[in-house]
Amino acid sequence: MRRSLLVVFSLLLAVTLCNSYKILLYSPTVGHSHVAFFGKIADTLLDAGHDVTVFIPLMDPDVQSNGTKRAKVIRHEAVKNLPWAKLGFKTSPFDEDFNLMTFETMNLLQKMQDEVCEAIISNEDLLEQLRNEKFDLAMAEPIHLCGYGLFKLLGIPAQILASAVTFGEGHADLYGIPSPPSYVPSLWNKYSDEMSYTERAINLLSTQFFLRMMDWIIPRQTALFRKYHGEDFPCLIELSAQSALMMVNGDEMFEFPRPISHKVIYIGGVGVSTPKKLEKEMLQIVENSKAGVIYVSFGSVANSTLMPLAKKLAFLEAFASFPEYTFIWKYEEPERDRELFAKYTNVHTVKWAPQIDLLYHKKVLAFLTHCGGNSMTEATHSGTPMVAIPLFGDQDHNAAIAVKRRIAVKVEKAQINTQSLTAALREVLNDESYTKNARRLAEMIAKKPVKAKDLVIKWTEFAAEFHDLSNLDLAGRNFNFIKYFCLDIFVPPLLVVACIFIALVKIVQSIRKKLFQKSSNKEKVS
Repeated sequence: MRRSLLVVFSLLLAVTLCNSYKILLYSPTVGHSHVAFFGKIADTLLDAGHDVTVFIPLMDPDVQSNGTKRAKVIRHEAVKNLPWAKLGFKTSPFDEDFNLMTFETMNLLQKMQDEVCEAIISNEDLLEQLRNEKFDLAMAEPIHLCGYGLFKLLGIPAQILASAVTFGEGHADLYGIPSPPSYVPSLWNKYSDEMSYTERAINLLSTQFFLRMMDWIIPRQTALFRKYHGEDFPCLIELSAQSALMMVNGDEMFEFPRPISHKVIYIGGVGVSTPKKLEKEMLQIVENSKAGVIYVSFGSVANSTLMPLAKKLAFLEAFASFPEYTFIWKYEEPERDRELFAKYTNVHTVKWAPQIDLLYHKKVLAFLTHCGGNSMTEATHSGTPMVAIPLFGDQDHNAAIAVKRRIAVKVEKAQINTQSLTAALREVLNDESYTKNARRLAEMIAKKPVKAKDLVIKWTEFAAEFHDLSNLDLAGRNFNFIKYFCLDIFVPPLLVVACIFIALVKIVQSIRKKLFQKSSNKEKVS
């Protein structure tokens, strides 16, 4: 009997190994949410029996997590002392004038990526170490084009774009997917898919500004590869565009509908953990609440301690207007402001909170959030209505969707005061439609026919097996402007019509002139 079981086990192990792929994830530490997203993908593929390695070039010193505790991890400090602390979202995320999508900020981010990329691709020992792994497939974010040049150097036959943010105009442009500015808002502005004339004009300009800015900044990394690996090294944009698929951290049930292609796979929710029972101390705070709990968090990047005092007081005074409710605020350094919080007895500050466990608790009634990607995913999956206070990046876009879905009330960063916060909280807490809408959306997501984890596993295995999925490519990606918009078809007939019209006008003018001359001659004779 034991021998039979051993034989069966050996056969099952052999089958698993035969169907197992070696997968490399390129995950620089540009933010906690990005690393966590790739960590969840790694764990999902590990659970499916694959051999996963996460290569983590170090950039932001505050990001200490690997995103995964089970996959093989290579943390590599390519460059020391990057000027990460100079970025506005590190120093002044609550500043009303801060905008992530400025040329200066994007240029500084890209310069740091360039330095890290150059250090990696010029390190022959590191390249040989990775090359010897003989990976079957690799993944990187579209913002990390260095990864696609690296995959080329390592001879990895298949690759997938995986984005920690949802689908935007930059992703679409890469695959030649149209983004009509009349109803597809830029990922970097605050409009919905129903825009006024002025909003459509601004959306058109901002979309093109972002794309043209990327066209200017990104080619620098291609030049680095050509410097170290030959002038004939392919353009990084083209290498990334040849990826088999693109997996994006969004959910069709939540996002604005827009044109996509068969190569785009929505995997929002792949990183949502199974909620667990709250630990004793947190559970006691929640259970002791009279009317319910509002959870307050501005994510892993925006440090609440950096909030200007006037804004902190605005929040606290607004919270004091709801004495029957308990507010749990993720506040990174509560000891610094202990005296400030002392008189607000319904506010509890915590350095860290089990966010997903809290949001799924029945007594948590609302979520005051910055609208980061992971927070939005966890809020929509748990069915928690929101007070949306976006700070920078794609957060305004996420908030606009939540408002359109009527699962959130938005407060602009520039309009944070006691009155606006009180009004937003009162609307979410007193209008039951927000909770009903949030729960309905959560139910729709939960009952989707195919789960995000299954999509990750099946499509990754499919790409690893077939490598080239160019039969899904849109031919229009390589068309010039004239051919793409059929101007060569429309313009010639219009020119012919215009020529005929001009000729007719000339003929009529000539006839009128002759008739006028005859009339004049008759008058002279008479």
